[in-house]
Amino acid sequence: MNSLRKKGGIFINKKYIFLILTMILWSISSFSIAHAETASFYEAEYIDGIYMSKYQPSTRTTYYQKARFFRKSETNEFAYCIEPFQMFQKNNDYESVNTPYNLTEEQKEKIMKVARYGYGYQNHTDVKWYAITQFMIWQIADPSGDYFFTDYSNGNRIYPYNNEIEEINQLVNIPTTVPEELLKEYYVVENKPLLIEIQNNSLIGYQSLSEELSIGENTLLIAPLKKGEYEFTIQKTDNNMDTPLVFYQSNNSQNLMKMGYQEKIEVSLKVKSIPTKIEIYKIDQDTKSIEASGEASLNHAIIGLYNEEKEIIDDTEIIDNTAKWINLPFGTYYLKELEPGEGYTQNTTEYKIEISERNPIIQQVIENEAIKKRITIEKEYGTENDWEKEPNISFDIYQREKQVQTITTDNNGKAEITLPYGTYTIIQKNTTEGYEKADPIVIEITDEESEEFHLYDLLIPVPNTHTNILSWIISIIWTIFIL
Repeated sequence: MNSLRKKGGIFINKKYIFLILTMILWSISSFSIAHAETASFYEAEYIDGIYMSKYQPSTRTTYYQKARFFRKSETNEFAYCIEPFQMFQKNNDYESVNTPYNLTEEQKEKIMKVARYGYGYQNHTDVKWYAITQFMIWQIADPSGDYFFTDYSNGNRIYPYNNEIEEINQLVNIPTTVPEELLKEYYVVENKPLLIEIQNNSLIGYQSLSEELSIGENTLLIAPLKKGEYEFTIQKTDNNMDTPLVFYQSNNSQNLMKMGYQEKIEVSLKVKSIPTKIEIYKIDQDTKSIEASGEASLNHAIIGLYNEEKEIIDDTEIIDNTAKWINLPFGTYYLKELEPGEGYTQNTTEYKIEISERNPIIQQVIENEAIKKRITIEKEYGTENDWEKEPNISFDIYQREKQVQTITTDNNGKAEITLPYGTYTIIQKNTTEGYEKADPIVIEITDEESEEFHLYDLLIPVPNTHTNILSWIISIIWTIFIL
């Protein structure tokens, strides 16, 4: 007896090993069959007037037949033969498979497309299209064979359907196209909707898997999004039949396929939601900062926002030297100052702004020049009938009790200064010996018209010495007399 020795001294007969392996394989096979679809098929109605022949070079055998349908027994759904030189056996069970043994993946894909665009596709409803589709499937399933139509059973070779075959081939060779608009990456302004327009009803059949995205025949609409990067899955299932294509395989009969085709297109639409902003900064033209000149104020200026057609769409007020617009749509805008702040002249510059996904944040500095006035002081001293120019006389200029400037007259007794918007007090600091100072003057700068001030220092009067002595003597005498 032939046996194998097992470790530990136990002997097992070979036939028992064979039985064990057989049982394991049977269990696996039974499990697989239980989970696969089984079906049966039958040769159904003939197609009048269409005859087909097949020549197998390896056996030098010609098979001829009248075109007829194959149908699934349970549902009467039509099917195609995918094994042209294998005989069909009645009452034979078939098992569904992903890829039958006689086809490569490439052959399988070609046959699926021919079946899709053949019988039943759009206007391909005449039964001739079934025969044509079967004919083309044979050619793909076994390219070694010679297949042709005949004028009668086992008759002469004819070519009645070249145009139909060419039409199917053209459809098969059209690549699966996805609208190019779905392949782009989009930028959208934060909290703004995104509308994508696609022409020629190219979106028919597409469905969105996201609540934020809705699809029409020619439009995609994405609801407002917060800042971030998003991917929206869009699917299209091209259904030629209600049920998908299935291949069936048998060990005793020719392999078949039940018609049906579902081509699923899945696209990931990428969208970036970004904030946009126009920030305006107001500065003084002279100080080049937010420090205002004089008593002017950069605040409360009004800035207008215009669209590309230069139509005003909004305005805003400068507060704390700044203003902003947020989340404006991408595009071209213009900024204009409508009203300046108090004490400033209007800035008439037109600022062009381009907001884009590459340049979403715009900072624009707008300068203003304060209202200024030229003040001239002409200083003289002397008497009312004899005035002379008074040089080297200084004047302190105060604003709100704070000294801001000092000016001094030249050899011609003239001093000049330009003062910005506000109220100022000019006080003379010194004078020529023996002369009185001029009184302080208050000026208000509210416009740009120059002003001149003529100031005079009068001679201080000399007291009468004789009169004073006499009065003193009389007062002494009078005092003594009283006492």
